[in-house]
Amino acid sequence: MNKYYDPKLSLEILQTYQGYSLQVFTSGRIKLSFHISHIQRVGYYAKRPKRFHEAYAKQRHRSSQGFPKHFALVDRIFETSPNTLIHRIHLKADNNATADRAHVLTDISNDRCHVILNTLCHRWDLPKDVTQALHLRGGPKRGTASIFNEYMPSYEHDWEDASFALEDYQHGYREQHNTRGIADQNEDRFDF
Repeated sequence: MNKYYDPKLSLEILQTYQGYSLQVFTSGRIKLSFHISHIQRVGYYAKRPKRFHEAYAKQRHRSSQGFPKHFALVDRIFETSPNTLIHRIHLKADNNATADRAHVLTDISNDRCHVILNTLCHRWDLPKDVTQALHLRGGPKRGTASIFNEYMPSYEHDWEDASFALEDYQHGYREQHNTRGIADQNEDRFDF
C-alpha cells in the first residue's frame, strides 16, 4: 500500500466505532468525528481544494489501483451529478495526512452530501443554507460554531450504505450567532 492509506478508516476499524458526527462550518470545511467511545474520538477534516478536479485526478492516479472500488463509486456519483464539489479528507491537525480512500462529495444542485469511506456511502440531505456555505466558503476558519452538526449512531444500520433526510435530524441548520468575545462586546458600552 502507499502512504495515503489510513487504517483507521478501514471497514474493519469503522465497524468498531459507535458512529460519527458530521459538522459543517461556514468556512466550507466539514469535520468528521468518529466516536470510539462517548469521550474518545478520531477527527478528520474535509476541505475542498481550489482546483479540486486536479487534486482528485492526482489522488485517483496515485491510488486507484489500490482502491478501485472506492474510486469507481466516487466517479459514478460525480458523473450522475455534474455540479458536485469534491472535498479531500485529512487527519485533524495534519493537512498532509490525506486519506485517499475517503471523500466527501457535495452535490450543490440537489443539496446533498455523500460521505464515502472505502465502498461505504452515506448520503446526507442538507438544508440549502448549509450547501450554500460549502459552496461559497465565506466564513472564518476559526472561532465559529458549526452551522450543521448531526450524529449518525452505528447501531441503526451497522455501517451499511444509508441515507439521512432532513426529517431525521435533531437540529438541522443552526443559525450563526455573534461570536465576538465578552471583552469586545464590553468595548461597545463605553460612554465618553
